[in-house]
Amino acid sequence: MLCATSDTARLLEEADIIHLTRQVEVCSQFFSGQEIRAQPVGHGIAGVTVTAFGRKLNHVVGFGMGGPVSEDDLAAVERLFAEKRLPIEIDLCPHTDATALEVLALRGYTVNGWINSYVRILTESDLQEVDIPGIQIYRVTPERSDEFPSISVAGYRDGGRLELLLETLARCAVLRPDTHLYFASIDGKIAGSAGLALIETSGGRVAHLYIDSTLPEYRGRGIQAALLKARLSDARKAGYDVASVAARPTSVSSRNIERAGFSLAYTKATFVRSLT
Repeated sequence: MLCATSDTARLLEEADIIHLTRQVEVCSQFFSGQEIRAQPVGHGIAGVTVTAFGRKLNHVVGFGMGGPVSEDDLAAVERLFAEKRLPIEIDLCPHTDATALEVLALRGYTVNGWINSYVRILTESDLQEVDIPGIQIYRVTPERSDEFPSISVAGYRDGGRLELLLETLARCAVLRPDTHLYFASIDGKIAGSAGLALIETSGGRVAHLYIDSTLPEYRGRGIQAALLKARLSDARKAGYDVASVAARPTSVSSRNIERAGFSLAYTKATFVRSLT
């Protein structure tokens, strides 16, 4: 079990800031005429995109991670989200500066959820080829990248999320230069997909695993586990020592992540304040 230090938290939170920033920047290419931006706030970043997307591309990460924050910092967040008629959601790392909790309490924020941040130290053992009977994992070539959005959306479709959001997230992954895409197949048929972002921060490099999805008819057959192992192997081959991934507590994904050797670095609380 890895004990997350403040240095580890700063590394992972900076990677989260870069990840959200890049998602928002690519997203802006798809919706001309709309106010879409990633704005620095309180040492972190606030992503604001399409209102209908909800918190997935409209939230704050890294708040207070670089030092003290004030009510003015939080007021800037509130003005930004008010312009889009969006409820404010701030994913707060427990290693943030103490002033972050103070100003959130002063301005009436409450917690409505939790997100686990997992980390894994990559070793030479991760260089071994992934061999899971019946499942083939391969990197998506540029010639097949146009297939990725429809496969990704199909894997999420029964989860209740807006299809336009799912398609946008997948299209963002396709266009990001830092992201490698993967397909998993069974008996020659695509069964799942995933992404791997290779992110360079000021404190080191982080291989961030994201946008995993498995088609409903193939769930329970080890698809996510195989995709996790393949990406960890590729990240190590690329010279990365640290991998990260996020998941909701007690979810199927969190259990698969822990089985893949990840340790819980910390749990972030989502602080919210509804529009008034």
